[in-house]
Amino acid sequence: MHIKNGKDFWAGLMFIGFGVWFGVVAQNYPMGSAVRMGPAYFPTVLGGLLAVLGAMVFFRAFVSKFAHPLKVFTFRPLLLLAAIVVGGATYFYFADTQLKDAPMLRMLQAALALLSLLLFIGAFGPKSMFLILLAVVIFGYALKPLGLVLAIAILIVLSAAGGHDFRNKEIVILTIVLAIFSVYAFVKGLGLPFNLWPGE
Repeated sequence: MHIKNGKDFWAGLMFIGFGVWFGVVAQNYPMGSAVRMGPAYFPTVLGGLLAVLGAMVFFRAFVSKFAHPLKVFTFRPLLLLAAIVVGGATYFYFADTQLKDAPMLRMLQAALALLSLLLFIGAFGPKSMFLILLAVVIFGYALKPLGLVLAIAILIVLSAAGGHDFRNKEIVILTIVLAIFSVYAFVKGLGLPFNLWPGE
């Protein structure tokens, strides 16, 4: 089969990879159920949806038309190799380490994991892809200390910076709507224990 759309090809592979990774890592934790979610429930469902979406986008790459299919993203193999080395070393070094009583080691592990992810994103992406994926990573790290509302604001502003147009009015409206929806859907509706604001 001939690849006709490079954007869909690489995006599909990325979504499938992240989806499978979420699912595999989540298996180390209890699943729970839809009513009483365990730590593995949300990453497993999210990973599954991401992998399905990735498969759909991946197969669309062989149907749609796009010039220069494999030259859409600037591929930097050295950054990809650095991401694999840093991520693998971090995983194997901290796999058997007790981090509960060592806050400095926890911070080091988080910093190295973030560095590995940024190197991985930088290996493939232009500015837009880098900023959007970086926004998702920062959202995950900022959710606990800053709360759900501020983390969503950071997510939307950084993601918008990766787009073609940065429109202040639309960003403010989207932030307010998404924050209200998230609070009522996840905190009030599902009862998930998210902090809404810093210090809660």
